[in-house]
Amino acid sequence: MAVTAAENGSPRSVSIVACGSLGARLRDAVEADAALRLSALAPRFTDLVVDPGFPGDAVVLAEEPGRQLFVHAVTAAAAGAIVVVHADTGEELRLRLEEAGAIVVPLAETAATVAERVAAARTARRRGGRSNLDAAHRRPRLSPGERRALAHYVQGLTTVQVAAEMGVGYETAKTFLRRVRAKYAAIDRPAGTRIELSLRADEDGIL
Repeated sequence: MAVTAAENGSPRSVSIVACGSLGARLRDAVEADAALRLSALAPRFTDLVVDPGFPGDAVVLAEEPGRQLFVHAVTAAAAGAIVVVHADTGEELRLRLEEAGAIVVPLAETAATVAERVAAARTARRRGGRSNLDAAHRRPRLSPGERRALAHYVQGLTTVQVAAEMGVGYETAKTFLRRVRAKYAAIDRPAGTRIELSLRADEDGIL
């Protein structure tokens, strides 16, 4: 079941990566929203991840667009947080971020709008239990090529870029990724989307 902050009944904890005046505006907007609670604010993602408040219920990333931003978004999502990116990403990166489950809010929008999107975002309730732990410890037998393809793909590369990095053809890279998904599915570990693949890679120490 998915819930918003308002439906949950308690403030949603938010950690933020942003510098200078933008960081101050985002902090003020979160603190002004009764549905939210600021848990951490840092100028860099590397600083945020060591803060006790990370990830909280949601992570706001106001960083320079690029591969690192995508990796940070996937990392935050893998930690179980709602991810909101406040940046002018360009169409290709925006689509990759949204495919990974992030909400993208352009810089033209106000900090208050970012806070509203965080509060309104719906997130699946986290489920515990022995069955989930057991599933996470069942690992597929990936070939070296499949493992490399997965590692590149979950860092934000397209299938074409994965092929170039590996020095193989597009169809070969596509086959590697298809086999990875099939092997995870065979042991009841969802891997149909990029975010699910990212979660599996994180669980198995590949990310």
